[in-house]
Amino acid sequence: MDHNRDVLRKIRLWGFVTIMVVGVIVAVVVGREVQMVVVRGAGTVVASGSTTLVESCLDVDAAGTLTPASLSGLGELVSARNAGDDRMLFRVMDRDGRVLFSTMSEQVGEEPEEEELDAVVAGKTHIGIVDTAGNAALGDITDERAIEVLTPLAMPGTDTIIGVVETYKPYSEVAASARKAAFIVWIPVVVGALVSFAGLSWILNRATAEAREHEVEVASLNDRLHDSMMTLEGQSLGTLQALSAAVDEKDSYTARHSLGVTNWAHIIGVAAGLTTAEQATLERAGLLHDIGKIGVPESVLLKPSKLTDEEFAQIREHPEAGARILEAIPFLEDTVSVVRHHHERWDGSGYPDGLSGEQIPYLARVLAVADAYDAMTTDRPYRQAMPAEAARRELFACAGSQFDPDVVALFVRDSLADA
Repeated sequence: MDHNRDVLRKIRLWGFVTIMVVGVIVAVVVGREVQMVVVRGAGTVVASGSTTLVESCLDVDAAGTLTPASLSGLGELVSARNAGDDRMLFRVMDRDGRVLFSTMSEQVGEEPEEEELDAVVAGKTHIGIVDTAGNAALGDITDERAIEVLTPLAMPGTDTIIGVVETYKPYSEVAASARKAAFIVWIPVVVGALVSFAGLSWILNRATAEAREHEVEVASLNDRLHDSMMTLEGQSLGTLQALSAAVDEKDSYTARHSLGVTNWAHIIGVAAGLTTAEQATLERAGLLHDIGKIGVPESVLLKPSKLTDEEFAQIREHPEAGARILEAIPFLEDTVSVVRHHHERWDGSGYPDGLSGEQIPYLARVLAVADAYDAMTTDRPYRQAMPAEAARRELFACAGSQFDPDVVALFVRDSLADA
C-alpha cells in the first residue's frame, strides 16, 4: 500500500504538470491569435481611413497617374491630420512601387522593397506588425513596433488598381486592447486547468480510499487514471466554453447567447437525424460560434444605434477570426468550417466567402438558422426581443434567400412540437 501511495503521489504531481503545460500551450497559441484579431481590426480601420483620405483629393491624368494638384492637396490634408498627437506615417506608391507621396518628403521618387506589393496591387489588403529599430523609413515612430497597413488604391468609379496606400501607426495605440484580449483568454484557461487538476485529485483521492478498503481493486487503478487523463480534452473544451462565456459577458445584451444557439441547433440536429459525432460537432460550434468577437471593441458590440460601414466591417470579420482561433486547437478542427461559414447565405450574398446553396457546409446552415432565431427572440441593444411566432414567420420569409428552406422547415416543425 505504501508503494501504491507513492505511485499516486507521483501521478498527482505529473498530472498537475501535464495539465498546466497543456493549459499554457493553449493559452499562448490562442492568445497570440486573439491579439492578431485585435490588430487586424485596428488595421481595417486604418486602411479605411487612409484610402478615404487619398480618395477625397484623388485626381488622375489620362495615364492613370496622380496629378501634382491632387498630391499637393493630399499633403495639406495629411499635415492637418498629423497636427495632433495621433500621428501616422503615410505614403502613396504607383503600381510599380515608386513613391509618389510621403510624409517623409525625401522618400518621393524612391522604390522601397515591399514584399507584399504584388499581392496588394492584385487587390488584397495587407495588415501586419513590423519592428521600427534600424528602419529609417519609420524614424518618426518612437515605438519599437508599428502596425503596417498596405491598401490597394483604385481608379475612381472602377476596380482598376492604380497604386498602393501605405500607412504606419504606433503599435502602442492598440497594445492595451491586445493585452486585454489576451488576459480574457488566460483567465478561463487558468481556471480550466485548476478545475482539471481538482478533478484529477478527486479521482486519485477516491481511488486511494477504495484501495485501502479493497486492496484487490488496486489492479484497476491504472485504467481509471488513464481515463481521467483522457478527459483533459474535455476539460480543454470546458476552457474554450468559458472563453465563449467571456465573449458573451463582454456584450451584456447577448449574455448566454451561445448556449441559446446551441440549444436550438440541438433541436434541429435531432430532427435532421444527425449522427452522434455530427451532433457533438454542431453543439461545440454553437458554443464557440461568436468567439471571434473577442477582438471587436465593446463600443461597437454595445452600440445602440446603427453601425457605420467601418464598424460593420469589423463585425463581419468575426467568423474568420473565430475560425483562425479554433484552427489552433487540434481537437476542435471539425468546428472550423461551421464557425467560418455560419453567416453565409443560401443565395450567395453572405460572408466571408460568398458560398451559396449546397456549397455551404450543412452544419453551418443549421447553425445559421439557430443563431438567427436566438438573436431575434433575445433583447438586443437596438430593439426588444421578437415574439416566437413572429420570429418563425421571419425565418419562413427568408427561407430560400438567407436560409436553407429544408433546415427552416425542420426547425419550425420541431420547435413548435417542443413549445
